[in-house]
Amino acid sequence: HPQARLSVTPQESPLLEEWMSAQRFDLGLCEQTTAPPGTRAEVLLTLDEVAVLPASHALAHKSALDLADFAGEFFVSLSADDPYRRLIDARFAEAGVERTLRVETHSAAAVCAMVEQGLGIAIVNPVTALAAAGERLVLRRLAFSIPFSVTALLPLYRPPLPEVVPMLEALRAQAHAIAERLPPAM
Repeated sequence: HPQARLSVTPQESPLLEEWMSAQRFDLGLCEQTTAPPGTRAEVLLTLDEVAVLPASHALAHKSALDLADFAGEFFVSLSADDPYRRLIDARFAEAGVERTLRVETHSAAAVCAMVEQGLGIAIVNPVTALAAAGERLVLRRLAFSIPFSVTALLPLYRPPLPEVVPMLEALRAQAHAIAERLPPAM
């Protein structure tokens, strides 16, 4: 649809889900897999979180990192109120692995930028990690699972606009391409 206009309004949970439940938008993307009231959900992508580290880091030679590999390492975290941060911290606590928490931020992109600058290593979602990976930043699979999903939310009480259909098709194709770009699992 070359004549279609697109407006992107970034919003975090739970406000995003509230807005979608109120039918305020035609399409939303979130990281939960269940449909909030008044919406239908289509899971586009489910992959595991990955480790990101400077390309010159001693662990960069490994194809997958276990919890013990992070012991004593400087670690760049998502903010304390982030649900993925809580999952990550819980996994390390259960395993009795202590990291050196160096810095935290609300943004996975900022985490990757800090790791690239050598402030530590981190665990982030694979979409952001793939976008940030390059000559100075590498990603590695984890030997344990912390699932990450991207879900499309659509209003339940009205039909989708014609422009939403090709957008959803493009999102499905991009999700497949992202999954294909990840290094193979162990």
